[in-house]
Amino acid sequence: MPDGVVQWFDPSSGEATIVRAGRVFRARVADLEAVARRAGAHVHFDVRREQGVETAVEVQLRPGARASHRHHRFGALTGARGPDTKGPLPYAHVNPELARSGVMHPLEVVRAWATSLSGGDAAGASALYAPDAVLHVGEEPVTGRSALQAWLEASPLLGAGRRAAVRGADGEAIVTWAPSGPDERAVSVRCRFAHGELTEQWVEEGRPPEAPAVIETAAGALTIVMSAVGDVGEDAKAYAQDRVARLLEMLREPVLFARVKLAKEADPARDRRAVAQATLDVNGDLVRAHVAAHTMPEAVDRLQGRLRDLLDHRAQHRERLARSRSVAEPGEWRHGDPPAARPAYFERPLEERQLVRHKTFAVDELTPDEALFDMEQLDFHFYLFVDLASGADAMIERSVDGSYVLERLVAVDVDPGPTAVLLKVPGTAAPVLTVDEAIERLNAGGEPHVFFANAATGRGNVLYRRYDGHYGLIVPE
Repeated sequence: MPDGVVQWFDPSSGEATIVRAGRVFRARVADLEAVARRAGAHVHFDVRREQGVETAVEVQLRPGARASHRHHRFGALTGARGPDTKGPLPYAHVNPELARSGVMHPLEVVRAWATSLSGGDAAGASALYAPDAVLHVGEEPVTGRSALQAWLEASPLLGAGRRAAVRGADGEAIVTWAPSGPDERAVSVRCRFAHGELTEQWVEEGRPPEAPAVIETAAGALTIVMSAVGDVGEDAKAYAQDRVARLLEMLREPVLFARVKLAKEADPARDRRAVAQATLDVNGDLVRAHVAAHTMPEAVDRLQGRLRDLLDHRAQHRERLARSRSVAEPGEWRHGDPPAARPAYFERPLEERQLVRHKTFAVDELTPDEALFDMEQLDFHFYLFVDLASGADAMIERSVDGSYVLERLVAVDVDPGPTAVLLKVPGTAAPVLTVDEAIERLNAGGEPHVFFANAATGRGNVLYRRYDGHYGLIVPE
């Protein structure tokens, strides 16, 4: 069965076209697999000839299609991990069967419920409740599957995308959504679970956000956002605001944002229950301090000292950067000189350059998306392959501005199909050169590589500059 690319599919008429090596085959909806009925699909198919007309039949999606993290519109990667994700992978779409697998890890049931709620999947969150689950919110408890589903759909957390923190043990867990804006409240849900199901929940909303305080500094007016969690008195908040304000008044640079958070842990077993945090945006630089102490005044004093140390360190670092940007006089040595410039390859004289590397490998028939994925995964700047749509040797490369270019061996008017990234396709054919002529072209243009049609073989070759200043040649098998 040959491979091809679905060029277009019309669901109203039930017709499609498949392109393979520059040839176009018609297909009908009855001959296409359901998952292959989309433009750009990489498919296997058979060819049937009827009255001199070739059509594609038994069209099936080719397994193993590739996708890259750079492909923003290629599709959805369900369950993809973020760089700051910790712990086991949460459920992407929760269903009752998946919920049963959480019996061995009870906290994952609560984490799956919070993830579904934040992601807008009310049905997935509802599937994790036990049949006799009780939800305590307001004066009247909520019971029954339909009542729980209605509360989830009316919750402001549904689809909000707010990240939840889950902690707990011994059959109970606490899910906390911290406020992500000045108009939001913190929400805490205490959960009790058994046998992989949520049996009881208590919902508590935090206090309304504090009115921000405005102070005058040397760089202008500054707004300090205060927040408190737990048993934190008004005197402690005023004391923290005064301490941080005195520190910021001495800064000569603008402070774009300032937030102070005080928390008093309720666990009496903890030695230092008073926690103070501060986040500052000083002229675009993020400065963050986090301390703990026995009492809240002690925590505030430690927070002020920690912020002072961080701001002093930042000022010294910026002063060193300013000195390092200056140009040293001839014969002068100074600490913090700018790093030496290291080009991508050694500038070897022309008369010393030689063709020292000759690579031959079997190229695959790929779509531009698949070739781009392989190039990104291998961290190459270019990739040689056989274009599935045109059937000719081709090269995809990354330009200096970050865009992508598809160069074909011959100038054919064949649409590569929909691509996940913006792809430039020049309408000119690759030049026909010998290897010596390609070397002259590479030296004259100062380019890192040259794609050309080898005059001896007719195949697409790539000549490139190596890191040592010599040349390398890539030839398809």
